[in-house]
Amino acid sequence: MRIIDNKKIDLNNDEWSLYQEICKAYTQEPYRKGEDLFQDLFESDDNGIILFVRPPRTKFTSMEIYLFLISVMNNQHIRIMESTVAALVRETKDNIAMIAESASEILTEAKQLVSKLKAVEIAKDPQ
Repeated sequence: MRIIDNKKIDLNNDEWSLYQEICKAYTQEPYRKGEDLFQDLFESDDNGIILFVRPPRTKFTSMEIYLFLISVMNNQHIRIMESTVAALVRETKDNIAMIAESASEILTEAKQLVSKLKAVEIAKDPQ
């Protein structure tokens, strides 16, 4: 978890490195810090997931910074979807294994019942 513009943001190491590079590229001491160009551009939740990227209306920023935030937001949501799909696949595999086991037990019981039924039929009709 990282902090940008006093907000939590979930960035992987590559995204954080790129953020630092962008900030460095836009820093012009002593007039401007690159970090300041990220102010008021996004909202995030308590998990650091960007929920909304707002267009810059009152302050100067660059298209690079805006596109970086859009890219991070997309990547975060793709990671969430990937994690959700992986969990659903694991759950489905577990459910299929349980169903297969139950089907195997039912098949074994059915075979036993058929054998008993044949034995009863033979006992009733010894021909």
